[in-house]
Amino acid sequence: MKQSRLNLCAASSCGREHGFTMVELMVAIAVGLIVTLAVTGAVLTMGRQFRITGANVAAQGGAQIALSLMDEAGRSAGVGMFSNGQALCPTLNAWYGGTIRSNGAVFMPARITDGGSNTASDTVTFTGTSAAGALSGTPVLDNTTATSVRVSNAGNLQLNDLAVIGAPGSNQPCSLFQITATPTVGTACGGNATGCKTLTRAVNSTYNPGVGTFTTEPSFGFSTAGSVYGPAVVNRLGTEFRQDAFAVQCGSLVQYNAFTTAALPACTAVPLGFDAAVNPIAMDVVLMHAQYGISSSSASDIVTGWVDATGTTWATPSAADAGRIKAVRVVLVTRSKEPDNTNVTAAACTNEGGVVNTGPCSFADAGAPVIDLSAVSVPTGRTWRNFRYRVHQAIMPLRNVIWSN
Repeated sequence: MKQSRLNLCAASSCGREHGFTMVELMVAIAVGLIVTLAVTGAVLTMGRQFRITGANVAAQGGAQIALSLMDEAGRSAGVGMFSNGQALCPTLNAWYGGTIRSNGAVFMPARITDGGSNTASDTVTFTGTSAAGALSGTPVLDNTTATSVRVSNAGNLQLNDLAVIGAPGSNQPCSLFQITATPTVGTACGGNATGCKTLTRAVNSTYNPGVGTFTTEPSFGFSTAGSVYGPAVVNRLGTEFRQDAFAVQCGSLVQYNAFTTAALPACTAVPLGFDAAVNPIAMDVVLMHAQYGISSSSASDIVTGWVDATGTTWATPSAADAGRIKAVRVVLVTRSKEPDNTNVTAAACTNEGGVVNTGPCSFADAGAPVIDLSAVSVPTGRTWRNFRYRVHQAIMPLRNVIWSN
């Protein structure tokens, strides 16, 4: 009986361990690979979307910071260039490092240089200084010479300060100069005061040219007499005279001092790098347009219209027209970091004023800057419409111009 049970158990394979067949193993591996590929694809897609989203957020944040910096520059535009409610002068003589920077050119707290077409970016330049304190002039008490200026003891003028001298209402250009010696106090004040301060400006130094450099070089004094113009004043500009220029270069918005650096410094696209004189402040910027906000006259502070910096009037404004510029409005267009496989941006946008843009719209009025993205640089096999764009816009009142009225 015992033997029969043993034979029966052997015949039925009692106690034998079962394994996977080859077919079962192949099916399991195939299912595992499918699941792994699906998970990996999902992770890669999520990672790409995360990178794109992060890059886009960074671009939007950079654009907002850029507009804030431009607004700050606009706030200080014209500081130190006004006296007793009027511009110190309509034009300016300025020299730096052996080069004429302004030969009686119209003084403009804000200047727009048009890019030449709707597809090219404009450049916006705000002229200001590092001056702080009241924007009042220090009276000139004696006729000026090429090397010295005598002013009242009022005013905190110091060694190495930059200053500008002019006679409001004389229609003569102001002159930028630097104080090259510690001011001295004396009593030789042209008979106009019992005490005054002498400011030395050594010729052929960084900001002080030699005689005969400019087309018109007026002599200033306590009052107008013959070829002397007065009453003249000296305004302290602090230690720096700046022309903060903002331009689009290598797909970025950059800032540089156009007074000390006359031309836009170079950059390299791959790898992205900028000249030491340039400060890149926003990436993925493909276009910038700007317009002047103008009033009906220089005496009015009400903006009655917006104009491009083009044509005979606004490409190079006269002194009278420059006084009508009360604000600047700017449009920045940023682009997504990576392209899509389809056209994700509409071919055109028509604003409320009926103006057709090749790409998104900016301000709603008919006089808004026209956006045209058809010429932006794109990778091979892509078009500008494969990218997503965002428009950032801001209006910057020229406060020093407005307050001085």
